[in-house]
Amino acid sequence: MKHLNTHAKQIKTMILEMAKGNFNYRIPRTDQNSETQAIAALLNMLAQELEVSYNPFVFNAPAHSIFNVDHYLFLIDPQHRILSTNFDLDTGSPLVDQNFAHVLTEAAQQTFKKRLKTLQKQHQSHIPCKLELLAADDLLVPLEGTLFRLDYDAVAGNFLVVASRIQSHNPLIKEDDFIQEAYPVRKLEVLKNTQDIQNIQKVKAYLREYPEVRIASLKLLGLRFGLNEYKLKKGFKELYQTSVFKYQLKQRLYKARHLIRTTTDQLSCIAIKTGFKSYIHFGQVFKKEFGVAPSHYRKKNK
Repeated sequence: MKHLNTHAKQIKTMILEMAKGNFNYRIPRTDQNSETQAIAALLNMLAQELEVSYNPFVFNAPAHSIFNVDHYLFLIDPQHRILSTNFDLDTGSPLVDQNFAHVLTEAAQQTFKKRLKTLQKQHQSHIPCKLELLAADDLLVPLEGTLFRLDYDAVAGNFLVVASRIQSHNPLIKEDDFIQEAYPVRKLEVLKNTQDIQNIQKVKAYLREYPEVRIASLKLLGLRFGLNEYKLKKGFKELYQTSVFKYQLKQRLYKARHLIRTTTDQLSCIAIKTGFKSYIHFGQVFKKEFGVAPSHYRKKNK
């Protein structure tokens, strides 16, 4: 009966978290063959599917979805003791001074130790490492992480675990009122379907890749990507809160800054390469964007 209550509590907590848009937790599996274990397995599968489906870096998420990416850092010493961390999920007790392996599942402990040994043996600076942390209510938090070996004087010999997770928020429930205030939902008026959004994303990718190419007209640019002039102009602004031309200008400046830092090309040549008609105009917009003239930026970054 005790095991049944524990499983029921885990399932309840999991469902409540998923209702809030949090698909990061998992219910630990056991060797028992029972209906509650079958439900737990199905919930884990559903959470995994939803986590991928709502990942804004993989698919187009629903228009009203709100996401934040949490990055967690664990500074650990050679004995695996946690020296510092920003991990803010409820683990039942403070993490600092605990052995890092003790906050992981048994399987994750083995993975962590193997990856750590590989990192030391191969003399690499970092290595990917999938982890599962134990949270409160006996739930698991899977994290995609990277393990770094630190060689800086002040922290030499220690290790840094950098992990991240993507969390979606449901702006419709009362608990997320603060999310509504911080991230007001913008209703898409021009872009009515997924295809339009994807076409606008392709335009953005093109401008980022080839910022120096002159835009003859929005009409011609739109036709290239299956959009009319109105949908391109208004849809781009709707999706990215900037105009096509302003976005292109920023990308030109970013590319110019990169060339200034990484090449010895003359500044006037860089201006032409990145689509500016004159060095004078280039110098003016560069200083406005980055606070220094191109020549001063090159001197500072030699």
